[in-house]
Amino acid sequence: MRKALLLVSLMLTMVFAGFAQERSISGVIKDASGEALPGVTVVVKGTTQGTVTNIDGKYRLMVTGDNPTLQYRLIGYKTQEVIVGSQSEITIALEEDVEQLDEVVVTALGVERDERSLGYSVQNVSGEEMSEVKSANMVDGLGGKIAGVQVSSSGAMGGSSRIVIRGVNSVSGNNQPLFVVDGVPIDNSNFTSSNQSRGAGGYDYGNAAQDINPDDIETMSVLKGASAAALYGSRAANGVVMITTKSGKGAKSNKIGVSVNAGVSFESVLKLPDYQNGYGGGGGGAFPGGTDANGIPYAAYAVDESWGPALDGTLARQWYSFDEWHPDYGKGTPWVAHPNNVKDFFDTGVTSNIGVSLTGNTEKSSFRLSYTNYDIKGVFPNSEMQRDNFSLNATQKLTDKLKVNVGANYVGSKALGRPGTGYDGNNVMQQFNQWGQRQWDDAQMKQYKNPDGSQRTWNRKSASDPAPKYSDNPYWVRNENYQDDDRNRFYGNVGLNYQFNGGFSASAKVMTDYYTDYRRERIAVGSQAISEYSEDVRSVQETNYEAMLRYDKTFTNELSLNAFVGGNIRTNKYRRNYQGTSNGLSVPNLYTTSNSNGPVQTVDSGTDKQVNSVFGSASLGYRNTFFVDASLRADQSSTLPANNNTYLYPAVSGSVVFTELGSLADSKVISFGKVRLGWAQVGNDTDPYSVNQTYSADSRGAFNGNPIYYVPNTLNNSNIKPEQTTSLELGLDMRFFNDRLGFDATIYKNVSTDQIIDVPTSGSTGYTRQIINAGEMLNQGVELSINATPILTESGFRWDLGFNYAKNYNELVKLADGLDNLRLANAPFAVSVNATEGQSYGQIRGTGYQRNDNGDLLVGAGGTYLPTDELVNLGSSLADWTGGLSNTFTYKGISLRVLLDMRFGGKLFSTTNMWGNYSGIMAETVANNIREDGIIVPGVKEDGTTNDVVIDANTHFYANGGYIIAEANMYDASYVKLKELALTYRIPSNITKKIGAYGASFSVTGRNLWILHSNVPHIDPEFANNSGNVQGIEGGAVPTTKSWGFNLKLDF
Repeated sequence: MRKALLLVSLMLTMVFAGFAQERSISGVIKDASGEALPGVTVVVKGTTQGTVTNIDGKYRLMVTGDNPTLQYRLIGYKTQEVIVGSQSEITIALEEDVEQLDEVVVTALGVERDERSLGYSVQNVSGEEMSEVKSANMVDGLGGKIAGVQVSSSGAMGGSSRIVIRGVNSVSGNNQPLFVVDGVPIDNSNFTSSNQSRGAGGYDYGNAAQDINPDDIETMSVLKGASAAALYGSRAANGVVMITTKSGKGAKSNKIGVSVNAGVSFESVLKLPDYQNGYGGGGGGAFPGGTDANGIPYAAYAVDESWGPALDGTLARQWYSFDEWHPDYGKGTPWVAHPNNVKDFFDTGVTSNIGVSLTGNTEKSSFRLSYTNYDIKGVFPNSEMQRDNFSLNATQKLTDKLKVNVGANYVGSKALGRPGTGYDGNNVMQQFNQWGQRQWDDAQMKQYKNPDGSQRTWNRKSASDPAPKYSDNPYWVRNENYQDDDRNRFYGNVGLNYQFNGGFSASAKVMTDYYTDYRRERIAVGSQAISEYSEDVRSVQETNYEAMLRYDKTFTNELSLNAFVGGNIRTNKYRRNYQGTSNGLSVPNLYTTSNSNGPVQTVDSGTDKQVNSVFGSASLGYRNTFFVDASLRADQSSTLPANNNTYLYPAVSGSVVFTELGSLADSKVISFGKVRLGWAQVGNDTDPYSVNQTYSADSRGAFNGNPIYYVPNTLNNSNIKPEQTTSLELGLDMRFFNDRLGFDATIYKNVSTDQIIDVPTSGSTGYTRQIINAGEMLNQGVELSINATPILTESGFRWDLGFNYAKNYNELVKLADGLDNLRLANAPFAVSVNATEGQSYGQIRGTGYQRNDNGDLLVGAGGTYLPTDELVNLGSSLADWTGGLSNTFTYKGISLRVLLDMRFGGKLFSTTNMWGNYSGIMAETVANNIREDGIIVPGVKEDGTTNDVVIDANTHFYANGGYIIAEANMYDASYVKLKELALTYRIPSNITKKIGAYGASFSVTGRNLWILHSNVPHIDPEFANNSGNVQGIEGGAVPTTKSWGFNLKLDF
């Protein structure tokens, strides 16, 4: 906290430093014909201070310094610079630059292309926008910003963020996009346990792409369709996120630039349930019976429900009154509510970050060297995380034609006390929201140990036995049953580029991504669960060797050709070593596997994979108006059968910039228009060792320490082939009024076939399951992005608006012969997640309400709803549509950006609501005097008459809101959130120059601030168990957090 307060103090000191006199420069910017040019960027060179011209081409800018230089920039025109001198009015005419690219974007394999020439959809997010409102997980920065890209977060410290582009393509394979940083493919694995993925407990260790430092990002390009990503072949089915990091190319010549970025943010829980505070622990609305010698009733401390007596202040013998050392030993204390008991459990989280970068640029070389530190104190007690990022990006001309590029990144991270997730005793939310007593006092809980070191908890077994019956003390959980982990990662590349005469160039590079992940988990002796300790070490490495020959030539003013051919060799290595205790620990507080009461459980496994590829692409342009692209990649994979291991991935696309044709070229309304069409086939490769049968080791039946080897129950497939996705997309890009208004619309259709599925098989084969190619998945939809500048005034006020919308229809058209439903995972209770033929992916199945022909709910003789006899589909977790709305207001040196993230449709099953109502914790269980008066549930009896049977609250929530009818706990997962807010002040140069800085800004930021709309009670509807396929099951959600922060940037 002291470190955070120091950072805040330093920032505020900079912002509120004294102001000096500035002078005003104004003028008009025109084109060669004398027409006014709106939207021209005018900046003081070497600073971040600037403005834009209004619709009449006018501008006004405050400048300081002895002799500043103004720089005038507009796409399609040559940049001009003017030394201000003594001038107060500067009017110039910009010269059209016919060779200037409208917008350069990074496409597959790191090839830079002119945006107007592309026949497929690529959307960019700037590094400034990614890092302005910081998140420990870089993936969160994409939420709500790009049409067709959906991001969901688990809410846990350092937890997963799941990203899906244009829907789910694979039934059981990977549905995450490929991440590429400066050409280096980056692993984004999660390595979650099966229990954690289905909401049944465990820790969320996060997706590996969170190691990427957002402060190092220059631009991020999202290749959404198969046409855009086809050159990645068998790993392109889910799209590609291309990240280009900052370099020293833009630095001042022959000078070392220094940038400092410091920030601090404060986190608190965004949403907690609405608890009832009228009744305490127990059952039947009364104390369980029995009193002490003074006639004071004993509380039902061994019960984990809140159906007990009213919290009316009556004296009662509560759980702590049996601790002989406690001041209230043998005494009765008031039976009262503590409404903030859960809220008080959480801390104020603090995240501080500081980054320093050095840049240099000469005629022959450039570099950027950076270091960033993140220090996180979580909202859960005893939770913290640290991460250090080092990066180097350098280029050097060895000769006039030969250049070497080096990129190197090291990430060291460690965490302690990640929150437990899902339905598990190590997730304290289970006893807060699902099974607990509402009268417990947080202050009494904090001393979680007795003098002898044993646990003390509200849920003790008996007066004489303080051991937990069902629930550990939440502070014991956080301080004794914790985990810790660390990860060390290196990724980078070394490349050579040689420029021949005549438009030819050749390049060769080596790229690698390697990390080790070390995880330790413990349960202490004296816990409700059996004590244990485990160590789990994984190492992951991918290395790529790539060579490419390029040809880039403009033959005439009308014809251009960009082509390349190349090859790639990719190797993947994965190793895992796991050791865990069994039958408890022999010695308390000694956490080593040698302290195991039983045999040590071990796993020692690994996989190797190699893919050899050749590829080529040709892009032909005519009159800078008509463009045609064609590419082909061939992948030969070691995971496929030797006689059938090579597959081709073709792509064809084209675009027409129709505003270059006829009278449209001179239109004053339409400033740009392009239609595009693309077709491609891409793949989704299989895992190693899916072809031939192999043995597996099991240490649980070890003999003299040697594991038993056995044949797995799944039959591999010697004829397996990769999944294939065929994609067709059509797009229209339009801009109006000199780009004041524009939209980009896309319709697409993706058909994924040859799904790799693990299906049940006849026991006569000797196996219970087998791997097959079968099935067909359909995704088709529409995407729309709108950008507008509704207001642009002469005084410098500007309002920029952005809106994106995406609707995707998903259907599992065909599963497999003789199989119409494949269960993907069981929830802890009541439901399962399924792939069902003819339905959207991720169908949640469970018992539903019985209904008559009119749709009325049927009520049984006992006054409770009747469940269906069979399991029914209750809905898919997939959203109907997603979107985002951003507004940016700029006035001189101040800007305000507001981002809304929205999702509509999709279903989720809430275990928190199910057990929270069942156990009497939630506010619904006291609403409308239900405990006093009972309830008549709306519906009809089986004879058709209106239900008139009164049932008590306990029965209602046991039967109607509990686990008997799963449909009662299904909710619409729609939400609208205030996702990001940033208020930035660019500090005038007359202040920053006092400390030698040429640019500075101060920002107040917020993330995940407000749920504006939700249909789910008690929990945040935006959650992800992890980054895997099993979604829509809330087993015990960790509360998401909101954060407010401050950030200061200085450039020297």
